[in-house]
Amino acid sequence: MAEDNRLDLKQMAARIIDLLESELAADGFDLLDIRLFRGGGRIQLRIYVDLLDGSISLDQVASAARTVSMLLEEADPFPGHYVIEVSSPGIRRPLRKIGHFQAVVGQRVDLKVAGRGAPRVRGVLQEMDGELLVVLTGPPDQEESTVENEIPAPVKVRMNRILEANLDPDFDAQALINADRRRRKDEKRTKRLAKKKVRKSRPKGRRIQEDDTSTGETE
Repeated sequence: MAEDNRLDLKQMAARIIDLLESELAADGFDLLDIRLFRGGGRIQLRIYVDLLDGSISLDQVASAARTVSMLLEEADPFPGHYVIEVSSPGIRRPLRKIGHFQAVVGQRVDLKVAGRGAPRVRGVLQEMDGELLVVLTGPPDQEESTVENEIPAPVKVRMNRILEANLDPDFDAQALINADRRRRKDEKRTKRLAKKKVRKSRPKGRRIQEDDTSTGETE
């Protein structure tokens, strides 16, 4: 039942993509994916967009959101209330089209898959053969393992079985936090040094002539 529900949401998302994609493309936006959720008695739409030729800004996300709201209001695709959220892709970039996958060959991906077998496939997207993805599964530190039962195995997944797909970047959250702390500390140190240089460079003794003239005072 849960899988049927997810497939139903996937079909609804496909209809919304058909409604929005060409209109957004005309404005220079790439509709990455649409994720639908049911919650609180209403449907929630999470729509991921980017620029066709670069990284998207917050103002451009807002512009895309206005286009989306207008089109959905005119089409009225859902009975009752629904919530729209338009977002930039973030580090877990959604993947939907062949071009999206081709652009990330060699990187880690996270796939939610319909049908029998593993419902989730995570690993390095090794290659694409048409609409067939070859994913080298396993955590990153196992890719060069010499232990036979730990060697990552290639898994083949057809695009029509994929319910959701995202980049699955490797990053250390604590390392990112520490790097941000170091950056802020360096910025404060730079500002303190800059203030010290300003104080040292101030002239001593009598005031410069411009000050004497403006104040009408001499020393």
